[in-house]
Amino acid sequence: MSKLEPIYQQLCSPLASELLSIHPNDLAASGFQLPGNWKGWWEWATSIDDENTPYFPRWMSILHYYSATPDDQRTGNQVPSNKSSVGLLCDDRRIPPDLKVLIDDTVRVQLSRDRISIGNTSESGNAHRSYGMSPKKEHEVSRMSGYIDQLLCPGSTDTLNHVVDVGSGQGYLSRALQNLGFHVLALDSNEIQTSGAERWKAKEAARRQKQFKRGNDAQSLPDSQHHCNDPLFQSHVATFVPSASIASKNIIHSRTGSLTHQTICINPRTLESSIHDWFLSGEDNQIAGCTNMIGDLLVDRTERRTPEDKPVPVMMVALHACGSLTPDVLRVFLSNYRRPSAPGIRIWTAQALVVVGCCYNLMASEDFPLSRSLRERVPVATLPLSSRHLAAQIPSQWLRNETSARETSLAIRKVVFRALLQPVLQKIGALEASANHTATSSPYDVEELRGVGQTPENRRLGKLPDAAYKDWETFLDRATSKIGVRLDQIATQLPVYIHDKRRRMQLESALSVLHVLRCIMGPLIESLILLDRHEWIREELSRSNETQESSPMDVELVNLFDQATGSGRNVAIVIKPCE
Repeated sequence: MSKLEPIYQQLCSPLASELLSIHPNDLAASGFQLPGNWKGWWEWATSIDDENTPYFPRWMSILHYYSATPDDQRTGNQVPSNKSSVGLLCDDRRIPPDLKVLIDDTVRVQLSRDRISIGNTSESGNAHRSYGMSPKKEHEVSRMSGYIDQLLCPGSTDTLNHVVDVGSGQGYLSRALQNLGFHVLALDSNEIQTSGAERWKAKEAARRQKQFKRGNDAQSLPDSQHHCNDPLFQSHVATFVPSASIASKNIIHSRTGSLTHQTICINPRTLESSIHDWFLSGEDNQIAGCTNMIGDLLVDRTERRTPEDKPVPVMMVALHACGSLTPDVLRVFLSNYRRPSAPGIRIWTAQALVVVGCCYNLMASEDFPLSRSLRERVPVATLPLSSRHLAAQIPSQWLRNETSARETSLAIRKVVFRALLQPVLQKIGALEASANHTATSSPYDVEELRGVGQTPENRRLGKLPDAAYKDWETFLDRATSKIGVRLDQIATQLPVYIHDKRRRMQLESALSVLHVLRCIMGPLIESLILLDRHEWIREELSRSNETQESSPMDVELVNLFDQATGSGRNVAIVIKPCE
């Protein structure tokens, strides 16, 4: 059975599907009308008392159990009470059995997220790679470029020295790959991002030139001669020379590679044509009697591409390709791979791919499901917007230290306070509509946004500073002041919990548990998306091999980053030639 099936079945189980479809905002707005099978765990979540409240928040108990190892928590051998990772007293045995089963089954089928070992990535590229980067971005760029460097060791691919970085942003990964000896085409749809990348590139070039003048060039430049000498990086270097004639781009040539920035509206058609034009541009802009330079090599204008030349092997990479960008990059790779590789038919060939996706909530409807096993289900597998929103959550990291626990507590408090305010916002909206003789209507697709928690009232409230969530009284005052209303105007219509502290604390506890349970489904949802893409690629590659003589390819999911650094989307889809 496919790995997809147990994951999808778990998400479709009664408790999981109800959790995913009911946002805390929706529950509060409905007057807390609970599904019938929630009664047991809801009573546990609301049963707070003076003894437990300071030491044992119910949501933290859920998180602690979720993050526990199978050898202690899930064997039932844990001691009656133990310390959590942040020093709080926890007794996980009191968690309702149905919630334990839900968490156990979820952890059992979701993908592992432990990062792979890459080796000493600090020696895999530019020693000054951190220039202009946050620690999180430095971690990601260092790990990804180091992995690519090891992936393309001699013998693993055939003469690959061209890389296309899709959604390149500020160009951090592009520059790291250039410094490893690659010739990089960096594509982004945002001109501001491209301009920023060019500024960083100029700053780095100036810094390196300054160090060169000081006689420190030997220490500051990376040792990438292994790429220049390996057969992997020999073919086509003197033939295909990107030029600076394309709009919104800039090229720096050095002995460690070249870098071309270009701004385009990225979709499968423009992506493929941009790569095509990148290789042709050197021919299109030759000037009689002149030469071009790539790396340290002079290229005479007479060395042009001929129809007999083999296609140039290209690696496609993307670091956190947003929304539909990841499926689009995969489509271009597979489309090129299926195309006949005879001379004269195509000038480049998709040889390898390393892509890390993100922002699943921005995927187009046609991006899921992709695999045959999910498309052919009856009924066809679906993934609502609420589920795609939750796929970005990484609850395993929420209690890793005291700072993370404080940030998590604040984030949960924001969700809960805003949920408790929903009836108030609804009453105010209804009163204003009545006074203006207008009907209350929503511009949203109700079914599409089910479980997302987005309402016109919430959009009106907008964002509040962290200080506004210090406690309920502060929040209530700041929120009502911002929207310009007085609670005494609707005092008789307010829910009891607005001014009843104990009842409100019970609901705060239960809503916190609801939010955490929903977020625990996030890594499972991302596992489904990743495995759907993985299986689809395998299907497409297999179909291509059956219809034509193509070099066999491997596809795998690789955990590149450490989620503890903040790199929640840490899984790369990797396609490479079979060894």
